[in-house]
Amino acid sequence: MKRSVISWMILFGASTVVAAGCGNTVETHADEDAVTDAATDAISTGEGVTATDASDTSSGNDVETISVPTTFTPVCKADGDCPDGACVTGVCVLTPTEVGNLTDPANDYEPSTEVLETGCVDQSVADQIKGLPDIKTVTAWGRVDRFGGGDITSNIEVDVFKLSDFHPEACAGIVDSDLRQACFNDPAKVGTPLGHTISLDPDQPAVDAKIDVQSIKKAGDTCEMHFDCPNGYECRKVKTDTSKICIKAHGVFAIEGVPTNTELVFRVRKHSQADTWHDSYYWDIVLFSDHLDTKGAGHQPTRYIGTDTYHVNPTIVGEGQWQLVPTTLGLGDIQDGNGVVGGRIRDCGNLKRGGYPIHDAKVGLGIPPTGLAFFNDNEDDTVPIKNKQSTDTLGRFAAVDLPPGANRVSATVMVGTQTIKLGSQDVFVVPGSLMIVSLPGRIPVLTK
Repeated sequence: MKRSVISWMILFGASTVVAAGCGNTVETHADEDAVTDAATDAISTGEGVTATDASDTSSGNDVETISVPTTFTPVCKADGDCPDGACVTGVCVLTPTEVGNLTDPANDYEPSTEVLETGCVDQSVADQIKGLPDIKTVTAWGRVDRFGGGDITSNIEVDVFKLSDFHPEACAGIVDSDLRQACFNDPAKVGTPLGHTISLDPDQPAVDAKIDVQSIKKAGDTCEMHFDCPNGYECRKVKTDTSKICIKAHGVFAIEGVPTNTELVFRVRKHSQADTWHDSYYWDIVLFSDHLDTKGAGHQPTRYIGTDTYHVNPTIVGEGQWQLVPTTLGLGDIQDGNGVVGGRIRDCGNLKRGGYPIHDAKVGLGIPPTGLAFFNDNEDDTVPIKNKQSTDTLGRFAAVDLPPGANRVSATVMVGTQTIKLGSQDVFVVPGSLMIVSLPGRIPVLTK
């Protein structure tokens, strides 16, 4: 099946979300005013910034803004415009110097014998939706992943938007950080989410809400990989122990009524003002209707066994990791109002698998960052390697200290002696936030 960006499809009727702390659901109505009120009530708990009209301040003065690009302007038209590399959809990308390869996430990211799938690169929307199963909506569920250190990711707000209905450009140019955050908190400014919930502790709260997943392994059991452990747990060594055990690490969530075959944005952010998480956006992903979960216990949350579900793990980043990457690269702090784009370079996948990571791919951005970070081959190690110039076996990269607004990420890889262009991903950099992209494959990543 060839893959690329999927066109927007309209979701009719109401959607529901699993409410935090109980097994009830909250109905989101189609009426615009009711939707805005419900979303505002769900988000404004007294702990966050109150949503206000960003065009006014308490003194009555106009809000100071800066100009932010809302569309990306290509910086090249042909390879000749890029003296050190190739022009990939309007972005110059360095020429690969090492032969790349796919790695298998289910086999500890060892090299895979699978063929590099590039059918989604530069394919039309119409080609991508032909022949897909006619399944309109699913329940999206999973854990709130964490890039780098930090607390357990429970009590995190999770929102899902249709990309076409999300408008960060309405707020991104506001200079004052408090007013800017208030604007992003206002659904009337940035758009109303299709669903909203708050992540739960993976133990009893998740069981009470029936979003736990049956697992052979339990807390404290020995394990080999993260996949061995219950949802919300990781397989890690404890201090000087030689064996790994399942340790609680992530909050879990479920949101009903999420459309398939539609470009989506998952936003995760702190619910308590005392926390130090940065807003993070899983940008422009698609829940393809031919990649739904296998139905049955052990594959789906208890509440949704036998229904249409889709496993998605959005990622959040804490202040420590936010500072660690630029500091390791010798860049200092990320400028206030700037953001980070990170993610994985993965192939298009096929009917039998999602996108596999691409090792030794080159990455470029149309509007360049202050620093471009790459990592080692250990999924649990999020310290960048200074002077590394290509993706690790997990396909990871991070572009740090980017100005807000429209940008584009492109990539290349060497296969044999030929440089393969892997296409691009448009992204809008939200100030103070981590934007997570996956290209060219947009099937959600189920590991970090």
